[in-house]
Amino acid sequence: MPPIDPGAAAPPASSLAQALAHAAAGTQGLRIFNGQGELETQASYRELLLQARARATQLRGLARRGPVPTVVGLIAQTHWPFLVNFMACQWAGMLPCPLPPPSVGQGIGPYARRIRAMLAAVQASALLLDDLHSPLQSHFSALETPETTELPVVPVCALPPADETAALQPLQPDEGAYIQFSSGTTSAPKGIEISQRAICNNLNSILHGGLRIQAGDRAFSWLPLYHDMGLVGFFLAPVMGGVPLDLLPAQAFARRPQLWPRLMAQLQSTVCFAPSFAWRLAADRTTPHEAAELQLRLRVAGVGGDVVRTDDLNRFAARFAASGFAPGQFQPSYGLAEATLAVCMGPVHVDEEGRLACGRPLPGWQVRVVDDSGASVPALQTGRIQIQGNALMTGYWQGGQRQPVAPGDWFQTDDLGYLARSGALVVTGRQQSLLVLRGRNVQAEAIETAVGAALQLPHGTVMAFQDATAASSASSASGLTVLVECALQDEAMREQCRSIARKAVFIACGNAADVRLVPPRTVKLTTSGKVARRSTIDQLARAHD
Repeated sequence: MPPIDPGAAAPPASSLAQALAHAAAGTQGLRIFNGQGELETQASYRELLLQARARATQLRGLARRGPVPTVVGLIAQTHWPFLVNFMACQWAGMLPCPLPPPSVGQGIGPYARRIRAMLAAVQASALLLDDLHSPLQSHFSALETPETTELPVVPVCALPPADETAALQPLQPDEGAYIQFSSGTTSAPKGIEISQRAICNNLNSILHGGLRIQAGDRAFSWLPLYHDMGLVGFFLAPVMGGVPLDLLPAQAFARRPQLWPRLMAQLQSTVCFAPSFAWRLAADRTTPHEAAELQLRLRVAGVGGDVVRTDDLNRFAARFAASGFAPGQFQPSYGLAEATLAVCMGPVHVDEEGRLACGRPLPGWQVRVVDDSGASVPALQTGRIQIQGNALMTGYWQGGQRQPVAPGDWFQTDDLGYLARSGALVVTGRQQSLLVLRGRNVQAEAIETAVGAALQLPHGTVMAFQDATAASSASSASGLTVLVECALQDEAMREQCRSIARKAVFIACGNAADVRLVPPRTVKLTTSGKVARRSTIDQLARAHD
């Protein structure tokens, strides 16, 4: 391999391989903590580069010739091997495809089938298993059929030795960078191909136009690395900016949300992002006494991944006021995987309608709101959000076919919202969660928020939808059905919950609803914390078959 020579005064990186080479010339690096908050891994960006390039020489045998890129599936655990393997793909000229790790309570058989289907959708050349996940090889092999045997499942330990003399052919600025799967709120996940130009454009917009990164900044994240907020925002962005990074596995946050603010205080973190509900959860799980003992140095407390809820942010700000946290440190944002990550970002701003805005478009992006005919609508009028910019995806992968998007076209998102007079974007919900109740449009999120507040339930435990089979029932002429997770056994208390929920629904939208109490964890969530309506409804249907 040639020596590392990023140059003393290197221009902005035009590829991820180049970005890592630039970061390796500095003194910064990353740390990974375990579920107890103990340091597990510490390494410099130079160490990451050296190990990634060595691993890249081992991957050459996986390369596939022809017009279709070589795609390598990687299980995106928040640990050092994934980071090395992801960057190794950049240096080996292959597109990494981050995949979710097995979740607690999920059977290995269903998990293996899901991963197989995802890899088939993007015509993957191989699934690379690090040492932690190599025991899964037998489960993937057990699924092999004449149609699936073309996908090798390769443990890292089975790769040939590294060859320091081998010449590497890293991915170039005009090639792809990786394939990111959509979170799948309403449909089956599909692969999203992001180019090197798109990722570099978006990272520079985020670092300099959004976060306005400063000397002395330190990033912290527990976001999963198979999701765009975690992968792009809190792995690739720190690498591009040479910013020191601290990581905590998402499972650790899920088990102990209070560990998040404690570690941020201990590590003196200045930049962090999370979905709206996570800020509230951290506040709810931290006692006033515990919060008073912390000293936070957050400069940017970013909020993204879902509709921003003022109540969630207020709860965190109130709980951690004694820790030195101020509401002005929140920075709402708007983005989607099809846009690489971020489209809008800005300081906290309540618009004329009393809603929290997600900021103005970042450099390189334009945003407009249109009606059903595609015509632009004036400020404050709700419609469909469209985006246009230099970080838009190359296209989708689905069913083994690449579906390119036309460069320069306006991209129709699935989100609804409006532009404030200031130019800031306000997101009100998703097109797929829009309910038509007696001829009136109502966002499912508005009903879910109202019921959750009335019953004092956390985000992700209530789901509203229209059930066509129930549209003629006496309790819900519009077919409005509301699922409420409930662990209570006493029937009198359960009926009280139903009554409170029905009243909250009527106040929110003027409609009666069929309120169904369901066991905890019935409502499924995406990796970014959105309610996964389609998979929840499908699961309910299967349960009643």
